[in-house]
Amino acid sequence: MKRIFVCSPFAGDITRNVKVAEALCRQVMRSGHAPFAPHLLYPTFTDDSVPEQRETGIACGLAFMECCDEVWAFTGNGISSGMRRELDRAGQLGKPIIKIVEV
Repeated sequence: MKRIFVCSPFAGDITRNVKVAEALCRQVMRSGHAPFAPHLLYPTFTDDSVPEQRETGIACGLAFMECCDEVWAFTGNGISSGMRRELDRAGQLGKPIIKIVEV
């Protein structure tokens, strides 16, 4: 079972973006893999509107990326600044990036 880092927008239309992230996690699971979506986890106990808390959440997610096998990125609505950081880090780590345009 591969560990898949789920990369998709969070900020903006949070309700819609959470639904997209959840759908992508389900897609990962249907494919027989284990999803990790930091933007579904960290905002449950941090405040994304507080810059230092947002930065800490992103940094924690990036730390977990190191043990993931692949990054699945939902790009159907564009690439947010947080996603850009995640994709840049995935590139630095040599992680395969799978671009998903529909969930």
